[in-house]
Amino acid sequence: SFQEAVTIDSKHLTVEMINHHIEVKRILREERHLCTGHTFIVIDQSGSMRNSDVNGFVSRSHAAYGTLALDFISEQLDSNPNKYGLFAESVSVIEMKDTAKVVLQMEPFDWILFDRLCRRPNTTRPSFHGNYNESLKCVESMIFDEYTKLAEDGVEHKDMPTFSIVFLSDGRPSDCTRADTEQRTTLLQNLTQLLSSKLLFYAMGVGANGADFGVLSSMVKIVNENGGEGQFVHAGLSAVALSSTFSDISNTLTTHRTTLLSSTKGANNLPTDNAAGKTKKDFTMRETGKIVGKTMPVETYIHGKEYTIKRFRFENKGAQRFSWRDVKFANHGAIGFEKEIHPFGKGSERLAFRFSEVMFDKKTKIAKK
Repeated sequence: SFQEAVTIDSKHLTVEMINHHIEVKRILREERHLCTGHTFIVIDQSGSMRNSDVNGFVSRSHAAYGTLALDFISEQLDSNPNKYGLFAESVSVIEMKDTAKVVLQMEPFDWILFDRLCRRPNTTRPSFHGNYNESLKCVESMIFDEYTKLAEDGVEHKDMPTFSIVFLSDGRPSDCTRADTEQRTTLLQNLTQLLSSKLLFYAMGVGANGADFGVLSSMVKIVNENGGEGQFVHAGLSAVALSSTFSDISNTLTTHRTTLLSSTKGANNLPTDNAAGKTKKDFTMRETGKIVGKTMPVETYIHGKEYTIKRFRFENKGAQRFSWRDVKFANHGAIGFEKEIHPFGKGSERLAFRFSEVMFDKKTKIAKK
């Protein structure tokens, strides 16, 4: 039994924090190319997670959520030098029982998330079995959906955000037949082959010495063998070890985030072509700090003055042909558009810019073309 429960104080939320949360939610939904990373956390909530054998916590479930909030979320938020210009990142939480339950989906990485994670173990009750595959399928579906939308927006693989999976369990899975093992292998192979080095997979074993974590370890091996980056840690039943493990994962993600944000800038703050090792001098990329709520310089084009303006949509016609179709503006009464001066994406033969339709009395954001 636990000796004395740790008390985790909630964060005082200011109006500025709440407004920032709303803005990042919009960015994750409408401007997903600005996101630096997505983290998917699978937390075992099978019946054994009710056990009260982690000092300082009511149960294993409380320990998992508590150390996740303190040493994964809070640590990264506190280490960020610009508290209110925080990177746009998302966190999804999936609870693993007989089936997978999505508790939080694509939530901003902020103090509101911290508070929700702190409260969650008081409203959920571990029960039944822990089936790995249902949770893996759930994560795979969310990742494939986000990756596809990013690709459709013109984001190339090398510019994709990092997709991180933290998989926490206190023992071997309940779905452990040969067919289950084969399905699990296929799920991980498909994910890793799609994301390659963009996939970070962390498996955490929470349990006494002698607990069977062979399946968790084998999952990490599959990820590493297929081009991803995987790591298995047996955190035991020590709150200190749990905290240390989440802290290590936090540090790794911070390193990847820093690399992503700095990889497109070279001398004089200009973007670099990593493959060629040369600096692009004919254009400057949109600011890569992914800071929200900042106004970027634009050029304005009004129909009928100097330009005839039409809107086209690119449509894939399959094996027959490709075409651009003339379509109406997204907003009735639009008289033109604004285009940001600096591109947000680039490829070998194209640049991608953000557009806004211009109205007589307001501007309405539309999809980038």
